[in-house]
Amino acid sequence: STQRTKTFFALQQAFVEIHLKDLSDNYDFLSLRVGNQPFNADFRGFLFNDVNLGARLFGNWNNNLYQYNLAVFDMREKDTDSELNTFDNRDQEVAIANLYRQDFIWPGYTAEWSFLANFDHGGTHYDENGNLVRPEPLGTVRAHDETVYYLGWGGDGHIGRFNISHQFYEALGHDDFNGLAGHPVDINAQMAALEVSYDHDWARYKASF
Repeated sequence: STQRTKTFFALQQAFVEIHLKDLSDNYDFLSLRVGNQPFNADFRGFLFNDVNLGARLFGNWNNNLYQYNLAVFDMREKDTDSELNTFDNRDQEVAIANLYRQDFIWPGYTAEWSFLANFDHGGTHYDENGNLVRPEPLGTVRAHDETVYYLGWGGDGHIGRFNISHQFYEALGHDDFNGLAGHPVDINAQMAALEVSYDHDWARYKASF
């Protein structure tokens, strides 16, 4: 038992994309994509960056000054070792809406506003190695549902000679039984990230928070 061999097959990407409409002579468009597809909810993938089963309505507007997404995912369970998708339902739904605005206030700076909703009915799940992964083996172990809404604001680009990338999220929701607290809890949490850099000749000075 010193060697272990495993073979796993996954269908990571398989989707159909339909071009619904051209919105202007400059090829502003509206499209629909359905199936297993990649999606990144923000510039750095802080909150949702996955390949999963869903439907996504997307396009641009006003000479590509605006880009937008409206997506709904019915999450698949992940394989324990490869983290690739299985065909099993995760009992979790995720809804995402975001809007990008290029040259927002300053030329070269793109701003993004987003709304995400997570409906997690995780139940009880053991991985293929027999370990309990849902609910978390912490405190009182009991299956629970979580409903969380996220409001996000981010940006990426440059303001003059300063390069900037930032993201802020506010999370609000409810956990009907938190294992650590031992009772239902309301969720109110924030995250923020900022990276600023400045180019001078051949050197780039960078600071992150």
